[in-house]
Amino acid sequence: MRFISIFIAILLFYGCDEVGENMPILSSKKEKQPIIIVNKNRHLNIADFWIDRIKNPDEIIMSREEIEKFNSRVAYVEKKLTNFKDISPTYSGGWVRDSIKGMLKTLKSQVEYFEDGNRIPNSFFNELRDYMNLRDIESSVKTRYALTVHYTNQKIIPTRLALLKSREQIFFDRNQNSALDIGTPIAILHSTKDGKWHYGVAPTSSGWVRDKDIAFGTKSDIDGFLNTKKFIITTEAKSSIKIAGRYYDYLRMGVRLPYILTVDNMVMVLVPTRDENGTLILSNGTIKSNHTHKGYLDYTPNNILTEAFKFLNAPYGWGGSFGEQDCSKFIQEVYATVGVKMPRNSLSQSMVGDKFLDLAPLSKEEKSALLINSAHIGATIVHLNGHIMLYIGDYKGEPYVIQTVWGDSKRHYPLGRTAVTTLNFNDYISKIDRATFIE
Repeated sequence: MRFISIFIAILLFYGCDEVGENMPILSSKKEKQPIIIVNKNRHLNIADFWIDRIKNPDEIIMSREEIEKFNSRVAYVEKKLTNFKDISPTYSGGWVRDSIKGMLKTLKSQVEYFEDGNRIPNSFFNELRDYMNLRDIESSVKTRYALTVHYTNQKIIPTRLALLKSREQIFFDRNQNSALDIGTPIAILHSTKDGKWHYGVAPTSSGWVRDKDIAFGTKSDIDGFLNTKKFIITTEAKSSIKIAGRYYDYLRMGVRLPYILTVDNMVMVLVPTRDENGTLILSNGTIKSNHTHKGYLDYTPNNILTEAFKFLNAPYGWGGSFGEQDCSKFIQEVYATVGVKMPRNSLSQSMVGDKFLDLAPLSKEEKSALLINSAHIGATIVHLNGHIMLYIGDYKGEPYVIQTVWGDSKRHYPLGRTAVTTLNFNDYISKIDRATFIE
């Protein structure tokens, strides 16, 4: 028996001990090449491998009350979120006009090309100014209230055209501000001349959405939809929703919908839809019950890592383009499952709360050691300029993260997906400047 135990231990040891296991598979050729396999060690891509290494994986990181305090701080102290209940019934017309003009000015300075490679002429922006109908904004704007009824792209200016910084950056539509899931509240403050686009304030971002993707309702009705006591949270990267037995749309992870009942392997929920006049109607929809959880998940390392790994190999989508997620939306969706509300962009996410590690002045070795000894698995996000990652633990003396990353370099083409990597991937260890504790 002792011999068998030793033999099994040896097998387990060598099963994980592979040469160069933390490095992507690349040949020695000088030409740029794709990364097909990110980690030679197959175990690194399994959530349970990392969860099993945590001393207390089911320990509560924050209680419901502590999460509410955290969310309140992010919204009211740090002012990185807009709660629907705080939306004003009126806004200054000058503020609305300046907000729209400011976004247009910033975008114009960043883009030069259409998706087809042609240069963007000045006449395009001049026509857009006229289309945005800014002259008709009155001194006081009355707020209209809406919910998204489909997954919708939120744009900086009201056009579906992709606007690029350079011809080859076809995956980075600079006009893409964010993407909003079904049931997202928006304070509508202005509309284009033809009423096909509306400018509004969502919980974590502002921009233009298409009329056909939203429905207008009263503030009290929408507030009731958002704050129902019985609700489900979607817990898969994508969950199909059906209305009257037919496919309607899909939800990304962390979407909250009012719960009605469970029938067999399906849960029935309330889904915002619209009538022919654009008025809000709450319809019954169904989702697979194993894609949902009644109420929020407990905020534990186990749950955070389990949810994060459900995105493994999911494509990268700048600002939610193509129905996918980028680095910060990945973080936002994972933490939404436990009820933690995170801001939209990576820099804002890295600045939440007051518990963090300042990594900027440290050497690579010092950064690794500090993360390994001080980071809280499941509650630590790691930032570098323009990017955010979730820390999942250390292995053989190296800190690891799961991240939704573009990640190209001189040696390889963009990774362009969610992946488990060491922080030595693309030398991120030298670039990280902050580790933030979500607690």
